[in-house]
Amino acid sequence: MQFLNHKLIGVASFFTFSVINVIFSQSAVSAVSCEAGTINRYSNGSLKYCILARDTKVRIGNNQSGTSIFPCKVGNYINFTEKSQFQRCKLSEEIKIKTGNSVTICPTDYNVSVSTLDDGKMSVECSNY
Repeated sequence: MQFLNHKLIGVASFFTFSVINVIFSQSAVSAVSCEAGTINRYSNGSLKYCILARDTKVRIGNNQSGTSIFPCKVGNYINFTEKSQFQRCKLSEEIKIKTGNSVTICPTDYNVSVSTLDDGKMSVECSNY
């Protein structure tokens, strides 16, 4: 019986380690992946910009505007503010920008710029340059 308890503890420990490993692996995947030699940082050490090594979906949420997802395209720059807030990228797929009651389409390969207004709302701009 004691032998069986040791085996069960060993199996439980293995599964616990495996689950923890999967959780850490998934969180690492969500990090920004930059091409070697393209990283530029602010003086405080936070990422200023880099060229994306893979397509990356940036999720932004706040109480005023809700949650938005910006699909950023591999091989293009992604920019952040000095406070590490997403600022700009080239889109890998089109998005819909809702302003009041109107909806604007921002097409694939256009640039999207995001900022926070004084009232806490998110401002999203779409441009072809």
